[in-house]
Amino acid sequence: MIYLLGIYFLYVFVKIYLAVLQINFVQNEAKKPAVVLSQDEYENTAHVAVVNQKYEIASLVYHAVIFTIWAGYGLKFLNSLVVKTGGIGENIIFVMSFLVISSLLELPLSIYETFVKDRRLGFSNTTPKIFVLDLVKSLALTLVFGSLFVWVVLLCIGFLGEFWWFWAFVLSFAVIIVINLIYPTVIAPLFNKMKPLEDGELKSSIEGLLIECGFKSSGVFTIDASKRDNRLNAYFGGFGATKRVVLFDTLVSKLTQSEIIAVLGHELGHFKHKDIFKMIAVSAVMLFLLFALSGNIPNAAYSALGLSPNGGAIIVFLVLFSPIFSFVFSPVISAISRHNEFGADKFGAGVKSRTDMISALKKLGSENKAFPKAHPLYAFVYHSHPSLFERISELESED
Repeated sequence: MIYLLGIYFLYVFVKIYLAVLQINFVQNEAKKPAVVLSQDEYENTAHVAVVNQKYEIASLVYHAVIFTIWAGYGLKFLNSLVVKTGGIGENIIFVMSFLVISSLLELPLSIYETFVKDRRLGFSNTTPKIFVLDLVKSLALTLVFGSLFVWVVLLCIGFLGEFWWFWAFVLSFAVIIVINLIYPTVIAPLFNKMKPLEDGELKSSIEGLLIECGFKSSGVFTIDASKRDNRLNAYFGGFGATKRVVLFDTLVSKLTQSEIIAVLGHELGHFKHKDIFKMIAVSAVMLFLLFALSGNIPNAAYSALGLSPNGGAIIVFLVLFSPIFSFVFSPVISAISRHNEFGADKFGAGVKSRTDMISALKKLGSENKAFPKAHPLYAFVYHSHPSLFERISELESED
């Protein structure tokens, strides 16, 4: 037990250290003349960054307490209540009970983040009704897709021998692909009203851009993101025939047409450079390694938690320690992603103009209250995007 707790608390210590490093960096940079943003925006985004990092530290401490309770006696107690004969049905209930209880234990953090922190920072518009409905829908999706995932993995553990983990990886990755395939047409509309972009100059420009780049989609849509949050965003979702261009209504209302085209040009840059498939491949490697690790965990690790090394216990162990695994590999994922972002920025600048791309980035940074700089070590570990300062400096240095 002490080794498992030691690993987890080392992980927490490193993350808290990085958060403190970022706080000190931002506070020092905020005293200097502003870059990219106006002085008021610069100081405001610094304040937001510090508040978010302090919240991150508090959440890490909270999660450490929850982890200790689960590891100390929670999992053993839950297992004794649910698993009697060791059948697949009991193991599914055991795992799903763990996931649902874990989700409910996240509620204090979610409530504070939504109704206190983000509201004070000028982001959240979520009402209690929307919050409760989102919670119910999320739990329902967890029960449906989570039970499917658990059932598939349990079948692999029970019937495919020593290398069950390989087939569990293959089938789990297939489930993930299916979820991504149906996300824009089935899952996203459960949470937001999605409607086709109204006919007009913007829609014509976007459709012309898609044709020019060879991007076939099932349409251009807007979602009512503002009912929850004031942040700006846009994304391409789905695969094949389910691909959709989705614009947040906040993006449409705050950016000019040229800036919106530049932002979509950036996203199309990912498509043209096949970045999406590259990241899927990287994710597949990570998932493979995670399952390979889970298939070779010493029995003593399960015994320390009061569990037997089979069925649902393997899946729960996998879920419990997956944040540590993800954190270890996050620098690699972040480095690849940052490289892709620079390339997409250049493509977006070429679609419209460098001026429009820079203008769009500045507005996104201002509206999303993103501090334009980051401590190098913090960025190395976490940042999937280069800092706003780096992105704009790169664009401005282009001939």
